[in-house]
Amino acid sequence: MNHAKFVISLDFEMFWGVEDTRSIAGYGRNVLGEWQAIPEMLARFRVHGVNATWATVGAIMCRDYREWRTRRRTSTQSAVTSGTCADAEDALVRQYPKLFFARPLVERILETDGQELATHTYSHFYCKHKDSTPEGFVDDLARAGSLAAEMGTGFRSIVFPRNQISPEFLAVLPAAGIRVYRGNAQHWLYRDGDAVPGGTAGRIMRFADAFVPLSGSCCRREHCNGALVNVPASAFLYAWSALAAPLIALRLHRIKQGMTEAARTGALFHLWWHPHNFGVNLGANLAMLEEVLLHYRKLADTLGMESQCMGDFAGMADAQPPSPQPSCLVRAGISDVLFRRGV
Repeated sequence: MNHAKFVISLDFEMFWGVEDTRSIAGYGRNVLGEWQAIPEMLARFRVHGVNATWATVGAIMCRDYREWRTRRRTSTQSAVTSGTCADAEDALVRQYPKLFFARPLVERILETDGQELATHTYSHFYCKHKDSTPEGFVDDLARAGSLAAEMGTGFRSIVFPRNQISPEFLAVLPAAGIRVYRGNAQHWLYRDGDAVPGGTAGRIMRFADAFVPLSGSCCRREHCNGALVNVPASAFLYAWSALAAPLIALRLHRIKQGMTEAARTGALFHLWWHPHNFGVNLGANLAMLEEVLLHYRKLADTLGMESQCMGDFAGMADAQPPSPQPSCLVRAGISDVLFRRGV
């Protein structure tokens, strides 16, 4: 029997995910474009029978600035998202709420068959920041879980912001009801998440790898480690750009070749991107996505490839999770009930 799986995960973060690297003037239009891009993507997923995981920054689910302010912790150990001064962040959020809050889009995702709401932490929490601790991470997840519970849902899956994955942060996930995470490819170009070896040269190699197989095969195998399942990433879907336009066909060939190999060998192909990548040049980006989805449909019809959300892998985890770290849970003052999947 062919058990080939096609997984799509999207890092839904709006401006929370780029506030430390981008400006409103330079990137605000991309984020604002998510309001149009996400319904368009959902429509195409529905047409082609594609399930997808939307790893969502919890703060996006706040209704407005006032609710966000109410929920924001008063301690200095906040999300540890950047060195940005809290007052500057506050001013941005107050002035540009549509770049930070999108509860209607989250509701749209929840209303669409086959779509999974996963967590991208509450505040785009960086696990490898020098001030980050498992206790702070637990608290951050709790705030995201509380908002999800109010919306009648919960989380089985997580995508770590900037793909920053550390064992001590993985260890607290089972107590939060989370069973699945998106791991990094083990090739040296990707295994450390956003920390690219070789600086500029490494980043150029990553970009080139989207066109030619510098890192080898994109096929992956999910694997279970106790109470957690790692569903590793295969490829990033780069956005359309005029500069790279002559090479788009080569990029799509690399993705489709990986999907075909996975379908023939019963492996996993896991594609990911950010909705804000589609925020400009939407027509061209949707055309690329359509090619990928049509290829999946062909593989599903001819080779039995199946579209799955990350959460669909949760059943692989052991029935009895390891005991949580009591100190983390007690000091954070939370209960794992906040994280349990809603009915």
